[in-house]
Order: sequence, then structure tokens, then C-alpha cells
Amino acid sequence: MTTANNSTTPATAGGSKASLPPIKSTEENHFGVLLLIVGTIKIIFGLLFGIVFLVIFLLVTITGIGPLIEYCQSKRDEKEALNHDVILQAHPEMFLLDVPGDINKASGGMAYRVMVRLTKPTSDDDTNNANNLPPVIFPGGLASNLMTMSRHQDELTKQHGFTVVNFDRLGVGLSDPYPTNFNRQPPSAVDVAREMNFVMSHCESVLQTKYKWICVGGSMGANVATAFMTLYPNRIGGFFNLDGLPHAFLQIQCKKFLKDGQMIMNMMRRLRWTGLPRLAFRLALQSTLPVMGDAFTTRQLIGVMCRDQFFVATGLEYTTLMSCCDLECAAWGKQATTECNDESLRLLASLAPDESVIINEGKGIIPRSVTTERSKSELGATYLTRADDEFMAFEETFRLLALKNPDDVDKTKTHCNWPTPPKHPVGNFVGGVESDTTIYPLAPQFKTLVVRILCARNYTGIERDYIQEARNHAAARCTLQTLMSDDGKVYYYPRLSHLNLWQQVTEVVAITFEMSTAIQEQECKRHF
Repeated sequence: MTTANNSTTPATAGGSKASLPPIKSTEENHFGVLLLIVGTIKIIFGLLFGIVFLVIFLLVTITGIGPLIEYCQSKRDEKEALNHDVILQAHPEMFLLDVPGDINKASGGMAYRVMVRLTKPTSDDDTNNANNLPPVIFPGGLASNLMTMSRHQDELTKQHGFTVVNFDRLGVGLSDPYPTNFNRQPPSAVDVAREMNFVMSHCESVLQTKYKWICVGGSMGANVATAFMTLYPNRIGGFFNLDGLPHAFLQIQCKKFLKDGQMIMNMMRRLRWTGLPRLAFRLALQSTLPVMGDAFTTRQLIGVMCRDQFFVATGLEYTTLMSCCDLECAAWGKQATTECNDESLRLLASLAPDESVIINEGKGIIPRSVTTERSKSELGATYLTRADDEFMAFEETFRLLALKNPDDVDKTKTHCNWPTPPKHPVGNFVGGVESDTTIYPLAPQFKTLVVRILCARNYTGIERDYIQEARNHAAARCTLQTLMSDDGKVYYYPRLSHLNLWQQVTEVVAITFEMSTAIQEQECKRHF
């Protein structure tokens, strides 16, 4: 095997980290005139949109029509659609779980309730089959709730007999809101990990299975899952990363990301009384409502996003997401993509996916097909393979950087409040890692995990602000997670955006089932 040279060696303490100059894509658009025209068109459309919005705003507020409709709709939501008693009566698979106040410090020490939805087969035959399948859990994404992926949950149970757990974190969806008498501080990664562990432990008391959990994490849910693994090792048997956000995206653009996100939430919260947010959500979700299934009504899906609780929780969880990424980064150590030099990042980002897939189950249905198509975000003209000499040399050295023991983890990189936290660009976290908390490295855990990653590579939607460096880190993170797993696969979707990817229900269900088969095969090998 070729010996690694300096150009392919991951960054060490004195190396140049990838957070310096961004790696440029060879397919960048160099047509300045065309870009100028496109930019001008965007400005014109932006001005027109602003004028239309102002006219609608004045119309609905001055006449009082908007506020009146919103008041009536909100009262109806509270009485019917979002009333806990009504929901629990209609959904026997759901329950409110009492959580002690010391689980999530963002609760201000007060006990609270989280809404849990646990679906499992109803017939005896299916129940016996479920006991031979790994249980599945969905940690929610940013601005989502247990209704968002309810169809995924129902299809996994109906088609394959999985027992599936979905829940809303403190302040999210149908769970209790943050206490009004508490100085609202965002939950830390430790808070949401402890909460997830509490829910899983409760559900395990009613499950009968010999397998570890499959964790299907969409967007922020994938970051919550990795944060969970750093504190609760060996609870997860399968990690399904459904386009989780790369730490580097937040690190590189965190101030803009948090400022823009929190600004939007604060603005929507202030406009809630006008009824405009409800109208905006209805228009935005119109095409995706069929994908969400029929377990919940349109009024419930829209209404849960029009409450003050939604805007408060989403605004706070922008910082929670950053905390999860920090904890994950610390648990990867020198293997974190933010610790790699530019050449190492290029190699990680250039590795070929197991499949590039064209599919769309949403608007304009496109059946699944495997393609050689590459998005403009990919580096170079062709992908690298693990058999290429330069990658083989890099991989050999890269694996030597893996953290093996908790003592090797640099806790200061979690930016949490122990014992004297370093200054963080996004503020302090109320929970954080206590000085006696053990953080478990991710590399040894990923070695035994069944890992599947779905990565959206179309950045033409709201993700267009992702700079090329952040896009490279997204691809590199996929390689990192699959490279460290003995059974890892990554799928690229060159025509899907981040928001489109979670709508691919059939794809998610099929890959989850394939993961369960791989886990069962692993279990058989251990016993024979």
C-alpha cells in the first residue's frame, strides 16, 4: 500500500485546517453577464414580492379581516385540533409522558410532559414479527414535530411490522411549552440527549426485542442522534442520517444562520395576530400535505405551526442544533471535517457515493433510478474510489486519528458550561456538559453501526446560500461516517434539495427495512 505523504495527511495540531480557504468547484459558473442578469431578475422579483406582501398586509390588518380570522382559527385549534384530550382519544397509539425537571435544564427544573407516538403491529403474527425487528425512533428535526414524518412511521409499521417511536421535545409540537416564568434559554445537546434517552427507556419497558434501536434522524434529528451516541453508547444499532446538517455549515455560517433563523421566527411571531403566518404555512405546505399522510388533519398540521410555542421553540433550537454539532465534533476529534486540512477535505468530499439516485415522490413524481449524474456541487470531473492510490494512502493515515477512549475527548470543544466554557459565537447553553460527564468517541461506535446516509445535493432552493466550502463539508461528513462503519452506504440525490429529501417516503422506508436486515445478519454472525 502506498505510503501517505504530506499532501494527503489529515491536519494535525500544526496543520492548515479546512476552515481557511474554501475548495472551489471546477463547475462553478464563470459567466459574469449571465449571473448579473439572474441577480437583477431576483432583485426585481424580490421587490415585487415585497410590494405584494405590503398590500396584503395592509388589506388584512386595516380591515380587521386577518386578525378576526386568526383569532377564530386559534380558538378552534385550542378547542379541537390541538387539544390534548381530543388528540389522545383519536390516537390510542399516543400518550403524554411525564418527564422530571432535571432531565432537561431548559425546563427551569420543572417537570413537563412530552407527546409520544408509538406505533406497533396489531395482529399477533405481526407482533411476533415486530419482536424480531429492531425498534425505530425518530428524533425530530428543526421546526418539525411528530406529525411531520407520521406517514414514514405508519408505512414502516404497516408494510414491515416495525415498532416505531416518534416524540416531540420540550416546547416542540404537542409537548408542553417552555415555562413562562423561566428565563428562556435554549436546551443544550446534553438536554435533548437526556430527554431522548428518557423516552427510549420508557418505551423499552413495553417492548420485547433483542435488537438495538434504528435511529432515523432527519435534518437536525441526525445531529441529535449523534449527540445522543456521545453520551449513551451502544444503544443504537443502526444510524440513518437523513441529510443531517454538517457542523462546518454552522461553524462557517453560524452567525448568519442563527441571525436569519431567529429573525424570521421573531418576525413571524410578531405577525401571528394578523393571520399571515397561517396563510404562508398553508401555501408553503400545500404540495407536501399528501406526503405527510392522513394520520393527522390539515388543521392539526397547520395549527401546530401557528402557535406562539412554535416560534419560541424553533428560535431556541437553532442554538440547540449548534450545541449538538459541537458535541459531535468533539467526539470525532481530529477526524471531524473541521479539523482536516484542505487536501484531506478534498479527498473526503470527492469519494464516490454508493449510488446517485434520481427520484421524486412529491410534486411531479419521478420513479427511482440510479444515475451517473452529478450536481454542480461535486468536486472535480469524476469521483474518487477507495481503490485509488491517493485515497488508500489517505484512509490509512486518517484511521489512525480515531479517538478510542473517553479520556481522549477534548471537552472544551463542546463549548458547554463546564468548568469555564470557552466563548462561543452563538451564546451560552443552559445545560451543557458537566465536569464529570463522560463523552464517548464516535469512531468505535460507528465501526459496529449499520450506517445509511441520504444526502441532498441540489442547492438551488433556500439552501442556495450554502457556500461551496459548506457543501464540501456536507459530502465529506457523509464519507467520514460511512468510512468508519463496517457496513456503511451513502446515497446522493443530485436533483433533491434538503426540504425535498424527507418527502421521499418510499425511499426512507425501503432503506430502513434494508438496515434492519443488515442488523439481523450482524446479530447472527455474532452468535455463530
